[in-house]
Amino acid sequence: MTTDTLVAPAAAADRAASRSTEPIAVRPQTLGRAIRSEWVKLTTLRSTWVGLGAVVLILVGLGAVAAGVSTGSVADPDGGGGGGGDGPFGGSGPVAIALTGANFAVLLIGVLGSLAGAREYGSRMITATVAAVPRRWQVVVAKATVFLGTTLAASLIGVLGAFFAGMGILAGADAPTVALTDDGVLREVLGMAGYLAAIGLIGLGLGILLRSVAGSVGAVVAGVLILPTLAGALLPDTWDPILQYLPSSAASAFTAVQSFGTEVLSAGAGALVLVAWVAVALGGAVVALTRRDV
Repeated sequence: MTTDTLVAPAAAADRAASRSTEPIAVRPQTLGRAIRSEWVKLTTLRSTWVGLGAVVLILVGLGAVAAGVSTGSVADPDGGGGGGGDGPFGGSGPVAIALTGANFAVLLIGVLGSLAGAREYGSRMITATVAAVPRRWQVVVAKATVFLGTTLAASLIGVLGAFFAGMGILAGADAPTVALTDDGVLREVLGMAGYLAAIGLIGLGLGILLRSVAGSVGAVVAGVLILPTLAGALLPDTWDPILQYLPSSAASAFTAVQSFGTEVLSAGAGALVLVAWVAVALGGAVVALTRRDV
C-alpha cells in the first residue's frame, strides 16, 4: 500500500511536467474574432432583444393603427375617422401611412445605438475590451458591424410587416394602395430600413465619442428630431439649401420621412449624404478611441 501511495503522486507529477512542456497555442487577434466577441456581448443582453422587438412592434403596430385611422375604421383622438383627407393622415400617401411608426422607431434605434456605444464606459468594461483588441479601430468596426447586422434585420422585418399590414387594412376599406413593384415603392420601404440603421450607427458613434449614455442619447434626440424641426420652422427659406443636408432631410430623398425645408436632394445624393453622416460619426469614434485613454 505504501508503494502504491508513493507511485501515484510521482506519476501525476510526471504527467503534469509533460503537459507543461507542450507548446501553448497562441491565436492572433483578428477583426473576425473582435466581431465574434462583440456579437456575443450584444446578443447575450436581454435589453438588445427587448429593444429590437420593440422596434418591430412599433413599426407594425403604429402602421396598422395609422392605416385604420386614415380609412375611418379606427377613431382618432378627436372622436372622428381620418378619412376624407381631413384627418391626421389627410394627404399622405399609402406608403407614408403604413410607415408612420418609423417616426418613433428612429428614436428607439438611436437610443439603442447610443447604449451600444457608451454602455461599456459606464461599467468600465471598455478597458478589458481595448486590452483584448490592441488595434482599437477594430473595436469600433466590430461594434458597428454587429449593430448594423442586428438592427438592419429588425428594421427590414418591421418595415415590411408594416407595409403589408397597412396595405391590407387600406385594401379592406377600399382605400388607395400600392404594391412593392410599383415605381419607387420598394426604394422607400427598403430606404426606411436603411435610414433606421444609419441613425443607430450615428448613435453608436456618438456614444463612443461622448462616453456617456445620457449625453449620446440627448445628442441623437436633439440632432435628429428637435434641431431639424426648430430649424425648419424658425429659419428663413434661404437656409433650405443647408437644411437639406441634415440626416432626416437627406433620408427624405429616398424614404417617406418628413423633409425640413422646401428643397430635397435626389435619391442618390440623399443616400450619399446619410452615409457621410454615418462615416463622420464612426470616424470620429475611431479617432477618439485611438487617441484617448480609456
